[in-house]
Amino acid sequence: MDQRKWLLIKANFDGTEDLADGYYRLREIDGGYQLAFLVAGPCGDKIPHPEVTLRLEGNQMQPIRLRDLEATPILNLSKESDLERIEALTDQLLNRFIKAKKLSL
Repeated sequence: MDQRKWLLIKANFDGTEDLADGYYRLREIDGGYQLAFLVAGPCGDKIPHPEVTLRLEGNQMQPIRLRDLEATPILNLSKESDLERIEALTDQLLNRFIKAKKLSL
C-alpha cells in the first residue's frame, strides 16, 4: 500500500462525505481505520463497495481485511489468504478517494 496516498487521504477526509459518485468514509476504529466507498441501498442505508480495514504494522498502515457487500459474490477477504488481492483493491480505493477530491501527491 502506498503510504503517501494513505497520508494524503487521512489529511483530507474525516467521517462520511457525499461526493459526485457516492459516499466516501474514513473512520477511526480500535487499533486502525476503515476506509470505504459506500453506495445507497434500497432502504436508505449505505452499503460498502468496498470497505478496507487498515492496521498499523510497524510504522506502516497495512490493509488486513476487505469486504464488498455490493459485489457478486460478496467479497470477504483477509490478509492471511488474500493479501495480494486486498492490496490491489485497496490501491484502487485509495486512487478513487484521491480522484473524488481532486487531490494530488
